Amino acid sequence: MNCPNCHREIAPGVRFCTWCGAFVVAPGKGRKANLFRRWLALAIDPLIGLGLYLIAIVLFGAVSETLGVIMAVVFPLGYLVWYVSLFRQGLTPGKKLLGLQVVREETGEIPGFGTMLLREVVGRFLSGLFLGIGYFWALFDRDAQAWHDKLAGTVVLRRRHHPAAPGPPPVRTTPRVKAGAGPVV
Repeated sequence: MNCPNCHREIAPGVRFCTWCGAFVVAPGKGRKANLFRRWLALAIDPLIGLGLYLIAIVLFGAVSETLGVIMAVVFPLGYLVWYVSLFRQGLTPGKKLLGLQVVREETGEIPGFGTMLLREVVGRFLSGLFLGIGYFWALFDRDAQAWHDKLAGTVVLRRRHHPAAPGPPPVRTTPRVKAGAGPVV
């Protein structure tokens, strides 16, 4: 079997090319996400919520203690709603910021809300048990799947960046000169 991206020979049954990292199941979707980027996205998710909480306390607490307390609840709740709404797209805020995408390991399709809820809540709890061994499992797994990925049947890709759609042709600012026309004297 050959990789559809780099055309080098790969072992049968693998999900990622060992040479170029392409997702063999759906090569146009992206490449295998490196673990540092994944762990950074995991750290960014709660930091955004904490930052919103602190901003609410500092900004609104300076105006009124009651307003500060109210906003310290409203801002993180708003973030939580956004966080959970991204599940439908196979994302979390950290993954969205770092260009990562969670997809089904067998098809490359977006997993959907239920699978993401299972992965992000139950799966992450299980991965964190026993000193976080479920997260470190990805270091030794050939598809870089942590326990929460295995539970949900997902893999994490670094999304492929598509070039922007071509716009209208540029407007010429210099006048056109007809062929054969010489300089005007």
